[in-house]
Amino acid sequence: MAKKSRATKRDLTALEFFRLGGTKIPAGFASKAAEATKAMRRQQSGEGAGIRTRGAKLFARLKGESAVAVNDPANKETLDRILSLHRKLAAKKLRFARLPVGVGGFFPGRISGTIVPPFDFADTIPTVIQGNTELSASANVNGQIAASAATAETGFNGGSEYAKVGFFFHPLTIGTLTVSASPTYSFEWSTNSVNNAFVTSSGEIGLTVYGMDDFGQILSTAGSNYTSWQQMMPGIQFDFGFNLQNSMSVSLPVGPAQIYLCFVEVDAHVVGSGWPKGSLATAMASATVPSMSFEFNAQEVLEP
Repeated sequence: MAKKSRATKRDLTALEFFRLGGTKIPAGFASKAAEATKAMRRQQSGEGAGIRTRGAKLFARLKGESAVAVNDPANKETLDRILSLHRKLAAKKLRFARLPVGVGGFFPGRISGTIVPPFDFADTIPTVIQGNTELSASANVNGQIAASAATAETGFNGGSEYAKVGFFFHPLTIGTLTVSASPTYSFEWSTNSVNNAFVTSSGEIGLTVYGMDDFGQILSTAGSNYTSWQQMMPGIQFDFGFNLQNSMSVSLPVGPAQIYLCFVEVDAHVVGSGWPKGSLATAMASATVPSMSFEFNAQEVLEP
């Protein structure tokens, strides 16, 4: 048993050496990476917010007068029930799947391995677009991430929550990096739109790789989604899925000039026009990541 334990430690040491290019991640790089991700997401949210606001104004102008008399006492009970449903969904938290115990490893013949918790980083990023949207998120290096968003009951408002967990990779030379993960994940969303008021619920659970330089600039990206949704239809809409599992891989060319962030992410975004004359929305997603795998194939460099 002692021999096996020593062999495992040697394998893990070799795995870390090749995964990080024989060096340590520079001090402060993780915080730079988090700030770069925040800046990118805030820019994306800001650009989208202007489009959504203009779209909502045009949408309201196009639809004209209300078809549902929201001030009619005969409709009050139904409207209150819809509001009660929204509050129940907004307060809900998705459960995490149990985190299996895994073992890291190094595979001779090529640079590849499996990373298990604790991972290198875990971050959350809230983005309030407008109003008092209720946002919450959690992320820990043990592999559990969650994000949820629910619109406020008054006024036009919107926002998003985001969480990610993963590991760093720094190649010794140029080549192709492939990252794989099979998280267990859940999602749930809803939209309630009276009189075709503008509403949005969107989100995703994905696998992503960012390449960053020493200055914290994101220079290369690759990614794909396990699941995603974007709902903007009027009326009452909803969907959900619990304890789902799927395997996926993403690849991109890499080189020693960048350090790569490899992570599973969850995102939840909502926009609503308020109640009872407008709309409500919820979005939530969670994932448990038991392990992440990588494979690096070095590119042959020809002598001049």
